[in-house]
Amino acid sequence: MTTTSAAGHADFKPVDGGDNRVCRGSGPSDNLASYYNVRAGVQSLSACMDLCVTEPACVGIEFKGTSSRCEIWTRSDGIEASKAVSGYQCFRYEPSGTSMTTTSAAGHADFKPVDGGDNRVCRGSGPSDNLASYYNVRAGVSSLSACMDLCVTEPACVGIEFKGTSSRCEIWTRSDGIEASKAVSGYQCFRYQPSTGKADCRATTNEGMTTDESCQKVCSILAPGQWPCSSDGPCDCSGSTATTTAQTSTSMTTQATTSMTTTSMTTQATTSVTTTTSSVATSTTIATTATTSRSLTTTGSSDDSIDAVLQALETSNSAGVFMYDTGNDWIESDIYTWTDMITAVRLMATRGIGDQKLWLGGEGQRNYGLVNIAAFLAQCMQETIQYNACDENNWSDKAVVQETVSGSTYSAASACGQLHQSYQDYSCSAEEDVLAGGRMACEVDLNMEERAYTQASWYGAPAKLFCAPRSKVPKAPRWDYTSPWCPQDGGWGYEAPFPDDVDLDTYWDYVNQGGSCKDYAGIKTGGWTFSGEGCTEEDGCPNADAPLFGQQEGRTDLEGCCWWGRGVIQTTGVCNFGKLNFYMGKRASDEGRSALFPSIDFCKKPGSICDPDSPPELKWVAGFFYWMNSVQPYSAGGWVYLEELKKWVDGGMSSSDTSFIDGASGIVNRGCHNPPNCGTGDLHAADKRAANFKKVLNAMGLTSR
Repeated sequence: MTTTSAAGHADFKPVDGGDNRVCRGSGPSDNLASYYNVRAGVQSLSACMDLCVTEPACVGIEFKGTSSRCEIWTRSDGIEASKAVSGYQCFRYEPSGTSMTTTSAAGHADFKPVDGGDNRVCRGSGPSDNLASYYNVRAGVSSLSACMDLCVTEPACVGIEFKGTSSRCEIWTRSDGIEASKAVSGYQCFRYQPSTGKADCRATTNEGMTTDESCQKVCSILAPGQWPCSSDGPCDCSGSTATTTAQTSTSMTTQATTSMTTTSMTTQATTSVTTTTSSVATSTTIATTATTSRSLTTTGSSDDSIDAVLQALETSNSAGVFMYDTGNDWIESDIYTWTDMITAVRLMATRGIGDQKLWLGGEGQRNYGLVNIAAFLAQCMQETIQYNACDENNWSDKAVVQETVSGSTYSAASACGQLHQSYQDYSCSAEEDVLAGGRMACEVDLNMEERAYTQASWYGAPAKLFCAPRSKVPKAPRWDYTSPWCPQDGGWGYEAPFPDDVDLDTYWDYVNQGGSCKDYAGIKTGGWTFSGEGCTEEDGCPNADAPLFGQQEGRTDLEGCCWWGRGVIQTTGVCNFGKLNFYMGKRASDEGRSALFPSIDFCKKPGSICDPDSPPELKWVAGFFYWMNSVQPYSAGGWVYLEELKKWVDGGMSSSDTSFIDGASGIVNRGCHNPPNCGTGDLHAADKRAANFKKVLNAMGLTSR
C-alpha cells in the first residue's frame, strides 16, 4: 500500500502522507457519519477514486483495501485533518480545473470573479457567513453561462455560485452583496456588477426625492438612454461626475401620466411624463416601452419574517437532533441534515409549489413559523429519520400479516402496497385532473424497473424494495430474516455485497435464484425465498390484499409497483408523484411553468427523491409539499391547524400541553386531529412525537415551560 497507487489520478492529494491515515473533519476526532458515504465491494484505490470523480459533492476518499471499503467524503468544508490508523488511505480530491476556468464567463462581462472565482464558494461578511436566506438554489443548470443568465433575470441578484459537476446554481440576493469567499474544490463564485446603472449613475438635481441611490436602482434595469437615465433626465449615467449634489426631500409634487418605483414596472404603455420637478421618486410608478427581464426588487427577500425564521434556524443548536438507531447505538443521520432542511424551508417559503407556500408566521411572528417547522420535524423524526431511511421500508412483518389476515411475511410485493394499500391505484380528485388538463397522476409503466436506495438497518432487516416487469422477476419472493447467517467481512466464506448501483439484471438473477447475504453492506443474516409463510410454489409470495382498490387477493408480481413512499414524510402513490411533477418537475417545465427541479421527471424516475445524485434538499421539499397540502390547511370539527398553533404559542408554549402537537400528529398518522374518533385507529407513538417536538423547540431556543 503506497500513495503511488494513486497513479493516473493526479487530482487526488495524499492527506498527511496518505498511507495508514483515516480521514477526519476539523480535527482528528471529528468523524461524523454525515461527512461521507460508504461504498462496499470496491476492489482498489483507483476504483474508489473513480467513484469519487462521479460523485458531484466528493471532496476526497478514504480506502481500506483489505475490506474493499471506500468512503466518499462530501463534507462541505472538505477533509481538514487525518488520524493514524494502519491499513487505511486518505486523499483529498482537488480537480485541476482544466474544464473550469473563469474564461467560461466569456460574454458575461458584468460578472467579476471573487478571489479568482475558481474553486471558491461565495460567502457573506466572512468565510463562515453562509445563511440560506442569502441565495436561491436552482437545480439542473447545465453551465456557468446558464447560471449567469438566471442571475441577470433575477431582480435582486448580486452574484452566483456554481458547481458544474452537480449542475447546481446559487442565485445570491444578499442586500450587502458577496463580501467574501472560501476555498472549496469544484465551485465557482462571481459577483454581478452591471456595467451600466448601479455603479455609474448619479443624481443631477437636488429637488424632490431624487438621490444617487434611487437613480442607481432605477437605471440598473432600463436600456441605455431611457428616461430618466437619458441626457434630459434627472439621472446621469455617463460615468462623469454629476455637477449637482442631490438632496433627499420629504415631499414632491408631480403630475405624471406614468411614474417610477423601485418595486414594480409596467411595460405596456408609451411613456408620457409631465412633472413640476425633474425628479425620480422611489414611492411612485413609471410605465415604459423599455423591454427588460429584470423587475425592480432590490432587497434579498420580499418578507423579513422569512429571513427571521431562516436566521433562527441557522443559529439553532442542531447537533444531536436528527439521530437514528443503528441497532447498537444512536448516531447522527447522514441522509437528513439540518442544512438541507433549511434550504428546503427557504424554497418552500419563498417560491412554494403552485399557489401554496410554507407558512412562517408573518411579520413579527417568527415563533409561529418555527413552531410550524418543529411540528413538521417531530413527524419526520418518527416516520423516517429514526430509521435513516429515505425509501419506504418493508415493514410487513408477522404481526402485520396477522393483522391483515392475508399476504406473506416481508413479501417483495410490499413495494406494491402495504397494509391493504395499492400505491399504483392512488387516484387524484376530479378537480385535480381538470386542473392538469385531464390527468394529474403519473401513468403506470409496467416495464419500469427501480430499486430503492435505502433499507432498514436492524439485524436481519429486509432488503430494499424494488419493482420489475414479470419478464424480469416472474414471481415475488419474500425476505427470510432468520437464515442464512451471513459471513462477515474478513471471515471465511465472506462475499462482498452488491454496490448500491448494481446492474439490475444482475440483481434480478440473484433474486430469482433465492440469493442471500449480498443485498446491502453490513448484512448479518437473511435472503430471498419462495417458500413458507403464505407462499405457493406456483405463484410466489403475495402481499396483503387491497379490496378498496379492487384487489381481492394479494399481488405476487412486481409490475408497476414503483410508487412506494420516499422522502422525509413518505410521498407515496401515482397521484402524489404526479403532483410533484406537475408543480415542480419536468412536466411543469415542459408546459412552460416555473419549476424548482425542471430536469427531474418524477413520473419516469420516482426514485429521484432519494437518489444521492439529486439535490439533497429534494427529500425535504417532497415532505413540505405534503405538509402544505394536508396539514397547514387542515380544518375539521372546529379544529383548525393554524389557529391551534397560534393558540398554543400565545398561551406560553407549555410542554405539558400536548393538545396541539397531538392534533398535528393525528393528521399525519391517522388523517384526523383526534384519533381514534375518525375510525382509523389510535395515534401511534404520541409520546415520542411530542418528545421530538420538544427536542426541536429546545434546539431552536424556544424552550417551553
